[in-house]
Amino acid sequence: MTNRMGDTVKADPPFNHLNPDEIHFDEHGLYIHQRRKRYFSILFAVAAFSALVSFALTWAIVSSRPVKVTFSLPSATSSTAATTPVATNPNSTGQTALTESQLKAEVKNVGGAIFWAGAQSGALYTYNHIAAGEDYIRYLPNGQGLTDKTQNYRVIATYKEATAYDTIVAAGKKKTGVSLTNPDGSVIYYSNATPTHVYMAFKGFGYQIEIFDPIPGASLKLATTPGAVVNLLK
Repeated sequence: MTNRMGDTVKADPPFNHLNPDEIHFDEHGLYIHQRRKRYFSILFAVAAFSALVSFALTWAIVSSRPVKVTFSLPSATSSTAATTPVATNPNSTGQTALTESQLKAEVKNVGGAIFWAGAQSGALYTYNHIAAGEDYIRYLPNGQGLTDKTQNYRVIATYKEATAYDTIVAAGKKKTGVSLTNPDGSVIYYSNATPTHVYMAFKGFGYQIEIFDPIPGASLKLATTPGAVVNLLK
């Protein structure tokens, strides 16, 4: 055969790139070595590119996951966020409409301080026990809305937090929020950006309470009305 310069050359023998013995043909030694070197350079480049793509995908997945920040108050949307409960009892996963007596029975089984805004005429309730010290009670007016995931329902959340009182006092000092103190000594905070979410805590009591109501002003009214938000089992 002839090359592009018109010279007659012998055809290359079959070449296995993965066999190291084939780099010792006398008349093609340098060419085969270079070809082998180029082959493994390509392999290395492909491997490096694959590793880079894998790293980028992994970082994208990890960085897209929500990260819980313990600096201040829970997320303003935490009470209605989609979560996977750890409770094995279906009545404690937020997927069952409960009467008042059923709700109290479930809360009693879990134990601890869990707050609500009292019984509502004609309403049913859901109880979502995410983990020890993280509980949500949702109100279903007229028993309707069990499968509705929109923020159209009152939710009272209880978070166990040793420094709950101090946390809310500190949050109230921010320019973006409003802070109040009730006659009973409990403190209240809400952000100007999300006034439907009101947080409160009692001094010397290691629980933070989040009150959400879609009706403007309703959450604050509950937080400032004496005896409106209470421990469900008291």
